[in-house]
Amino acid sequence: MPDEIVVREEAAHDKRNWVRLTYDCNDHCIFCLDSRAHDGEMRDVQEVKRQILDGRRKGATRLILSGGEPTIHPQFVDFVKLGKLAGYPRIQTVTNGRLFAYREFLTRALDAGLGEITFSIHGPNAKIHDALVGVAGAFEQEVAGLEHALADGRPIVNIDVCVNRGNVRQLPALIETFVAKGVREFDLLHIIPFGRAYTDGKEILFYDLAEMQPYLKEAFAWARKPDMHIWLNRFPPAHCEGFEDLIQDPYKLNDEVRGRQEEYELLLERGEPLHCRQPEQCRHCYLQPLCDTLDDVRATIADRFDVIRVDTGWEATLPPIYGGDPASAKRAAAIAEASAPSDDGKRRLPMFVASAPLEPRRPPVELAAHGGARVVQIVAPDLATARATAAGFATVGEIALELADYAGLREQLDAEALDGKHLVRAVARDAAQALALLAIDASFEVVVPLRRDLEAWILDHATSPRLVLRQPTYERVSDATANDLDLPAFFARLAPIAPAIPVENVTACVLGRAPRPEPRTADTAMLRPDGRLEIFRYTKRYITERFLARPLRCDGCRERARCRGMHINYVRAHGFGQLQPIAE
Repeated sequence: MPDEIVVREEAAHDKRNWVRLTYDCNDHCIFCLDSRAHDGEMRDVQEVKRQILDGRRKGATRLILSGGEPTIHPQFVDFVKLGKLAGYPRIQTVTNGRLFAYREFLTRALDAGLGEITFSIHGPNAKIHDALVGVAGAFEQEVAGLEHALADGRPIVNIDVCVNRGNVRQLPALIETFVAKGVREFDLLHIIPFGRAYTDGKEILFYDLAEMQPYLKEAFAWARKPDMHIWLNRFPPAHCEGFEDLIQDPYKLNDEVRGRQEEYELLLERGEPLHCRQPEQCRHCYLQPLCDTLDDVRATIADRFDVIRVDTGWEATLPPIYGGDPASAKRAAAIAEASAPSDDGKRRLPMFVASAPLEPRRPPVELAAHGGARVVQIVAPDLATARATAAGFATVGEIALELADYAGLREQLDAEALDGKHLVRAVARDAAQALALLAIDASFEVVVPLRRDLEAWILDHATSPRLVLRQPTYERVSDATANDLDLPAFFARLAPIAPAIPVENVTACVLGRAPRPEPRTADTAMLRPDGRLEIFRYTKRYITERFLARPLRCDGCRERARCRGMHINYVRAHGFGQLQPIAE
């Protein structure tokens, strides 16, 4: 496995505690995503200290001091020092860097323990940068701060660029300019339609990604040079063909969701629509697929589904939350204020409520008695746990199992039923499990993952009438890289042996025929114990299983209405090249 994959993945999965210091900024960026929260306030010192210490207690390894503009908080250096005393291995700030033009201030911050500085620079020269940030002289100050940091030699120095219509053509020149100064790491952030970026700047900031591909790909190509690191943030995967390894790690969706946590909670708890869910706005947003899938999941749970999925070990795998962005509540409050009736009595935006405790407005959903499900799918360590879990779904007549240990299954089956539920499916984790399951005299399907270590076994047993093949999905791209088969080559070998064997979770173009359709599934891992959708549980399942992508050229495929592509980490590991449009 290439070392670069592991390094990038570990960096993306670093346990970050983002701590906002201010609701103010000494720049006035036209693309500011945070403008609804800016009221000129500094966050309370004790509140900030509590968040710093709480994040470390919960296991965060990177402290990121952010804003607004974090360096304008009078206690900025004290917060760095507290992070160092708390034991954070890395302390970072994301800043416009203007105050670091004052060398004494920079030195105090570095002496206190600041180890990484991310400078926000948006043009290769003062004309472009200053116009975008709304302050004459900002570029000169920021470059001075960056040069001081590079000259000191202690901090990691990198650059954030908000890529927009005002600078996209100059993006290659920007990178070249600062590489010449010694910078080797750039984070390219695609403009998204929130805050001032959309209210004030939508006519001048948003651009046609396809039209600007030559400039973007020239910038992305710097990643292929020695000792260079290019990160992409919020760029739609479909526009990254040829640079799929640079696609943002899906794990970072947790940060995106955390930044809008309050609004998602209002949607899921009270049914208040997201204020941004408008077609024109959504089409510019990296989160559109996540929100579209969330709408599908809400509709599935509220209506009808075929399968109820229950993972008995799910709670232990949920990622820790190191604290939400307090600006989320401020944004919700700002939206609520903007939603108040105007002089003509008309409401301009949907009403949102600021972050008071949310009281449930509807009773818990009893999934076992709702939706007309015919199968309960249980992921569990052993048969005893699965049977105890299945007992809570008395109205569901069929059962599917995914167990670490199937010991006792043969003995417990009674006329192909387990405790009165007809066993229809069992997922094997390895060849030994698959053989043992196939040896049971019953009709249930045995599902085997399409995995490199199982390739020879599958080809040897492909004619078994009960065998089903399924492409796994992985939360980490390193797992996809290590485990995935070369699917087109494998299916070419499989077709003469078992041309009709059921295959799941691949595209028709990769398989060479239509895959088995996915059943409508209510996944309880997305739900709180009371049966309500919870946004971080949903996001983890979306990342692990439902985040799919396809290249732009798939728009001409006859399967486009039924196919969303392959899982994002399959794409990041193997590229879009295997996905070829099927002619009408």
